[in-house]
Amino acid sequence: MLLGLLLLPGLAWAQLEPYGVVNGTVSQVVDGDTLRLDNGMTVRLLDINTPELAHGDRPAEPMALAAKQALATLALHQPVQVQLGRRVYDTYNRVLGHVYLRNGSRVAWVNGGLVQGGYAHVYTFPDNRQYGPELQQLEATARAKAWGLWALPRWQIRPAAQCCAEVDFGRFVLVQGVVKAVATVDDRTYLNFGEDWRTDFSVVIDRKHEKNFRPAAEPKEKAAKKPKKRGKKAKKTTFNWYQYLGQTVLVRGVAQPVNGTQIRVTHPEQLQVVAP
Repeated sequence: MLLGLLLLPGLAWAQLEPYGVVNGTVSQVVDGDTLRLDNGMTVRLLDINTPELAHGDRPAEPMALAAKQALATLALHQPVQVQLGRRVYDTYNRVLGHVYLRNGSRVAWVNGGLVQGGYAHVYTFPDNRQYGPELQQLEATARAKAWGLWALPRWQIRPAAQCCAEVDFGRFVLVQGVVKAVATVDDRTYLNFGEDWRTDFSVVIDRKHEKNFRPAAEPKEKAAKKPKKRGKKAKKTTFNWYQYLGQTVLVRGVAQPVNGTQIRVTHPEQLQVVAP
């Protein structure tokens, strides 16, 4: 299988600096989504995830070695530029970023190339999801063509009506189905994909994550402050979760054996509305 590498014609490096840029040459490929630069910095490729290599008594996951080799073929000993994410470091003190190779006036996106080739799946977080929608499009193409990961039973989409087998609990999975009910209880909202929430597949969103689903507010001109009215509390605005009702949704996250099967969702890239 040929690895698809996205080429962005005429992209200036200055355009890649909303969160800062790091330059270096790749001196080592650690695994399918981690590399080291000649300046000693370890970079974790952002918004994607590849199968795990062997650790201790745990064997390598299918495609783990292929993903590492794909990254090495692309980037080993190559000069790269790393666009940092909103959150710069992960819990292992690795730099989080999107890695780019330059070829004359063209720029190649390594993270996107790995997803496009079927070596990685999309894996976003609330504070790092800048290119989630673009990567999801690339993943959808690789999945439709059954490239790489997407030819394996482990990575097939689980129908909500049949989700999930015990082996899936604790795993990151993709589940698709129609939202049949919406309910908000205390500080949580539930999207239910079956007739009985006690036994079927559902999604849960904590109130504190609602802000991630709202569109960014437009900047406003400063106006004179108005005196606050006493005795009245500002009413909390809530997100309209009913917009998902009746929609076919592809859910991404870790399956947990709660009231059937449940996935906790923190940001909109985990709830992708798709054509039925």
